[in-house]
Amino acid sequence: MKLAYTIVLSAALMIRPAFAAQTQEGPVASLPAEKIAGQVRYVTGGVGREEADAFRQAQRDYSLALEFGNQATPRAQFTAGVNVLIRDARGSTVLEAISDGPFLLAKLPAGRYTIRATQNGKTLDRVATVAGGKSTHVAFLWQDE
Repeated sequence: MKLAYTIVLSAALMIRPAFAAQTQEGPVASLPAEKIAGQVRYVTGGVGREEADAFRQAQRDYSLALEFGNQATPRAQFTAGVNVLIRDARGSTVLEAISDGPFLLAKLPAGRYTIRATQNGKTLDRVATVAGGKSTHVAFLWQDE
């Protein structure tokens, strides 16, 4: 478990500064329309600086914030079109969606979730614990081969 946490934390630390470097001060775009799948309300997108800033600001309103990128030189690059599958602790699927951009924000009840993200045939798995009243951020960073 500690190794998995270290990997997720390392990825988040690598991906966040790279993405943050792409933002500037200025007007913030609004989010795309929220979608509903079963009991889960979610929104995806974040293409362009203004929309990415809007997603960063909106993260506090969603219990789970997913961020997707590809490792590139000199810094990570946002990615979209990621297939996302979220299962609860019992293994039941709570959300299956395709990201329209580098962010997917979801309103999930407190609990432990397994998140599988697939892009171009490469799958990354993460485990996240969502706590009431807080937002949990999980970064997915695919390595070029």
